Amino acid sequence: MQLDRTYIAIRERDLLDILDLSLHVFRVFFFPLIVSLAVGVLPFFLLLHWWQGGFDPAQLQADDLYYEFSWRWSTGFTTAFGVVLAAPLATSIITLMLGQTMFSQRTEPVQVARDFFGSLPQLILFQVILRPILLFPFLTAFVPFAVWPYLNEIILLERNPLFKSKSNQITTMRRSSALHGSSFGELFSRWLANAAFAATMATLMLLAMWATKFWMTGSLQISRLTFLLFVEISCWLTASYFAVVRFLNYLDLRIRREGWEVELKMRAEAARMAGQLI
Repeated sequence: MQLDRTYIAIRERDLLDILDLSLHVFRVFFFPLIVSLAVGVLPFFLLLHWWQGGFDPAQLQADDLYYEFSWRWSTGFTTAFGVVLAAPLATSIITLMLGQTMFSQRTEPVQVARDFFGSLPQLILFQVILRPILLFPFLTAFVPFAVWPYLNEIILLERNPLFKSKSNQITTMRRSSALHGSSFGELFSRWLANAAFAATMATLMLLAMWATKFWMTGSLQISRLTFLLFVEISCWLTASYFAVVRFLNYLDLRIRREGWEVELKMRAEAARMAGQLI
């Protein structure tokens, strides 16, 4: 691969441009993204479905109207919360795939698997262990997305060590602080905007599936199992789309903060002068 010939043009973009570009990325890389989605999300989809009682018909029997409304509300909320908690691990395959196709326009599954399992200890430490044991898990579960929104990309794509063995090594937390430092206001505002877009997108997809079911059957009645599946599908598709958005936001931050496009051109030119093809 050649570092100055990327599939996605390296330039600064605002949030609306990134949201639009993410749709184009989904269209162009539809098959690799769907495969990555299936591999990364399916285990968590099944686990969350089991947790919500989706495999137990006794838990999906309808009660009176009050309990029916309460069940649907709590199911939607807990499903969305579960997706937020699992998204860093579930969408890691998507992030690694995008990192490969950025430069080579193709995906090597073996290398993706190797990078994933190599990054898994840090992913588990930061995203699975530390978040739930914080003092207020309901609130702090969202903190990495607001304060360190690109921690996953740093772990998966830059692969810094957790502890430095040499004096000049950069650890994951030091790299995260360097990238996210002095940009809290911008990062937090983008997180709020992304959260609003994500909630709207998931709700619209749920309503679209419900309307399609009404158009096909002529009935607005919907079973608990169908409602649960609709909620899960809409939440996981939204999380997968915003994994692409987060990846492009990560690139944009590196361009704004570090002049990444200049670095890529200089590294590519140095490789050519040395007679090497990186």
